[in-house]
Amino acid sequence: IINLIPTFNTIFFESQPTFSDNTRCVFEELVACGYNKKNKMIWQSNNMFESFPKFKNVKFINLDTKFGRFLYRYYILTSKCLICCNDFLVPQKRKQFSIYLTHGTPIKSLRNYYNIPGKINICISSSEEMKDLFSYEFKFDKSKLIATGLPRNDLLTNHKTDIKKILKTNCKNIIIWYPTYRQNMSDNKSFNKNALPIIHNVDFAIELNKCAKKNNILIVLKPHFAQNLSYVKDLNLSNIKFITDDFYVENNISAYEFIGNCDALITDYSSIYFDYLICDKPIAAIWEDIEDYKATTGLIENYEYYMSGAEKVYNLEDFIEFLDNLSNGIDKLSEERKKINSIVNISNDGKNTQRVVDFIIEKANLKL
Repeated sequence: IINLIPTFNTIFFESQPTFSDNTRCVFEELVACGYNKKNKMIWQSNNMFESFPKFKNVKFINLDTKFGRFLYRYYILTSKCLICCNDFLVPQKRKQFSIYLTHGTPIKSLRNYYNIPGKINICISSSEEMKDLFSYEFKFDKSKLIATGLPRNDLLTNHKTDIKKILKTNCKNIIIWYPTYRQNMSDNKSFNKNALPIIHNVDFAIELNKCAKKNNILIVLKPHFAQNLSYVKDLNLSNIKFITDDFYVENNISAYEFIGNCDALITDYSSIYFDYLICDKPIAAIWEDIEDYKATTGLIENYEYYMSGAEKVYNLEDFIEFLDNLSNGIDKLSEERKKINSIVNISNDGKNTQRVVDFIIEKANLKL
């Protein structure tokens, strides 16, 4: 009966919770090619549509409203093409084509709690070599994986932007720090008692700030929204700046465009590590609580090998050494990064989005 419901020239997009990530890159490329002229484009959202740019045949449905949820059910049944990267838009009938763009190449083990529904037609992977990892962790048929690279990674290298002007700073180097979720501010259910690694308390935060100031470095820290960081934010540190997703919206810059223009990355168990390898810039991985993380969430197989391109930071002294090295132009792991990048990322050519869009146009039979 469901297959008797008409299918229209509609493309349904998802990138919860914000208008961003791999899906946005694909959407913008399709619009640039003119595919919104004869195809209606629908975004599922949660109150993010007010700042959305205006395009012909493009609209949002607000899932926070009853009518929005009704429209969601309608479009999930009648759209020709379903494109997602966080939630899953599962095809309901034979004439639909769905593609999952992923939320990144996993370092955390996802196998026991985040699996791609088998009815989704295609999932992309970051490279041919990583198909086995994607298939295993997502519990998804390897034959339905295509190696295109992740669209959002194009933004890391395709846009040169004066982020010092945006940040209103004259610091020599800008480091972006993306720590993984550790502690929920409401119920403290987490794998670690500390909301932030390394700078657990006021004294450590002040010491790190002192080192950053000495080296003329600005650390831009983008914490997980659920962390309680009042103890350090209230210090108003001169060389550690906290940002949220609103920062990118207010400055009309995508997260990956900003990150790609930074001079180094600090992260831990996040897929951003694999992405940033494309930039060929220093990376530090906070390794202080790795044993706790392995015992709870868990990591992918051979994570030590894949993470060999990042300098391991176990304590404040290691963190300070990383800052000192960056300031002095010392890059310890340049060759290791290049080696791992050649395995986990299909190319540095900035054409991942084009590869994905070309595939979608062919498989969904989109018309101009």
